[in-house]
Amino acid sequence: MELVSECRICMLEYDGGEGQEILIQPCKCTSAYVHETCLQKWRNENRDNDKYNSCEICKGNYVILRDYPIENFEITATTRLKSCPLFCVYTLYLLSGTVLITAVDLLCNQLSVIILTRNNNIINIDDDNSLFWFMYYISYTSYIFSMMFFIHIFRGIKNHVHRKQSYIKKTRFKFGFCFMMCWTYFYNFYIFYEAMCRPDLYIGASAITVPMNFCIIKYVARIHDDTINELNDNNVETIRSVSYNPLNDVV
Repeated sequence: MELVSECRICMLEYDGGEGQEILIQPCKCTSAYVHETCLQKWRNENRDNDKYNSCEICKGNYVILRDYPIENFEITATTRLKSCPLFCVYTLYLLSGTVLITAVDLLCNQLSVIILTRNNNIINIDDDNSLFWFMYYISYTSYIFSMMFFIHIFRGIKNHVHRKQSYIKKTRFKFGFCFMMCWTYFYNFYIFYEAMCRPDLYIGASAITVPMNFCIIKYVARIHDDTINELNDNNVETIRSVSYNPLNDVV
């Protein structure tokens, strides 16, 4: 193979002397020899486009070896909505879900209320504060949405995250706190309604809980994606020549 005297990126000459970084041929372009460090800098400057994984001239993919498989389980990467429109979508789904869950709960003889109060005394909604029951069911629906979100996160971690130990080590305390905060549906009912007998405080607390759960979901999604990106950033990558044969690494 003909020895090329300079890197196509930094233009520094290479004569095979001691201490000099060798040149690699990362793609099928003729005389496309570069220093790996130069190519890594070029890739880091083009993370958000095709130049990160392939040559911009011949479009050939680089031969990239990584210490670990790349992590692809992201949540908000496919969500382009801003916070305000996203909250409107959340509210729309929340109201629709509240109607459905209220109907199902009434058909089941107010099963959720029986479970919470631990007795079979059915409460007639018409005889009580309608605002109280509205906040009860909308808080109940918000709690269900939050649990569904966490189930999605936990299943995704189990099935798609490769470095589970590193991921859990970075997120366990924040996720644990957020998960406990999503249970305010129970806290509010037992503290303000049953223990203190203050429906007014329960209504106020529930009104705070609903948007709070939305913020928790967004916060957890951001923590997750930041952790996934951090794991990928810390995943050491080595670029080999296009003629690389993995059998040569077998001892």
